[in-house]
Amino acid sequence: QDCVNVNSESIGRATGYMMEKRRCWFAISWNIEIKRYPKMFEDIVIKTWPYDFSAIMGFRNVIIEDSDGNVMICADSIWSLVDLNTGRPARINEEDRHGYDPEPRFPMKEVPRKIAIPSETAPQEAYCVSKSDIDYNGHMSNAEYIRMADEFLEMGVKPKQIRVEYKNQSQYKEILIPYVSRKPECVVVCIKGKEKDDIKAVVEFRL
Repeated sequence: QDCVNVNSESIGRATGYMMEKRRCWFAISWNIEIKRYPKMFEDIVIKTWPYDFSAIMGFRNVIIEDSDGNVMICADSIWSLVDLNTGRPARINEEDRHGYDPEPRFPMKEVPRKIAIPSETAPQEAYCVSKSDIDYNGHMSNAEYIRMADEFLEMGVKPKQIRVEYKNQSQYKEILIPYVSRKPECVVVCIKGKEKDDIKAVVEFRL
């Protein structure tokens, strides 16, 4: 995700520009396939590019390669352009797309954007959103939901696929409650606010 921000910076569409225009890209979903994990101190190359746009959404790949060009991790992501004044999706115009030159989609399996939530999930200890969780938009960073969910994997377990569906933003000092479903092949963590219907994000780990 940092690489995505670097890409935006390189074409003049970084944080300052977006705040001035009162528009922002919000992640809707990630699908991450992990072929192998990088080793400590290993040289890696991270690549990212948009591959398509719809009226209100952008589609982007992120690839991590080793120094020989072998793909270790590939990711597909969907982003929504949001009007910060209204909090609602904004139509993508030519100015929004400027500099984002689409390239072909990386050949990875397509999966549904929505993640099925198991009927039986167990509530876990509540978590209070801290300052370190907040990104420049004033909401809990997308990556923090994955870190929170990762706490419910056993130590040493390394998933081969991570899917995330983002539904609602979380604010500083907001109380979040993870609901967990564990199966031998899959762990699903549904992160909610105090109200059970207020789903913030759903994270699925394929083992």
